[in-house]
Amino acid sequence: MTDQAKAEQIVDSYLCCLSEGDLEGVVALYADDATVEDPVGSEPITGRAAIAEFYRGALAMGIKLRRSGAVRLAAGEIVFPFVCASEAMGAPMEIEIIDHFVLNAEGKVQSMRAFWSEANIRPMAAEA
Repeated sequence: MTDQAKAEQIVDSYLCCLSEGDLEGVVALYADDATVEDPVGSEPITGRAAIAEFYRGALAMGIKLRRSGAVRLAAGEIVFPFVCASEAMGAPMEIEIIDHFVLNAEGKVQSMRAFWSEANIRPMAAEA
């Protein structure tokens, strides 16, 4: 069973790998037959190859992620809030997201669901 420290390590690895463009590192967190539903309500993506393709697209947008609250762990499931910053469509923006991971017995992500909608997207102020 995963403890709080391990849960935080998984989350921080996920956010760091995505922010640094480490596709292999992100995909390594997932089980071979994992699913990703991002955002919730979209068609789930199944299997590591399809998940890698999904994240390849996200990384192409130069995303930077930062945790914005505590990691919560219960019964092998992790929930955590974070902010995703990118320059999609040439305009800097941030999306507030809550991800939900279900871990398998090996501590790999079996299922990821990302909770966000247009209501969670906001433009970023230009840096001075």
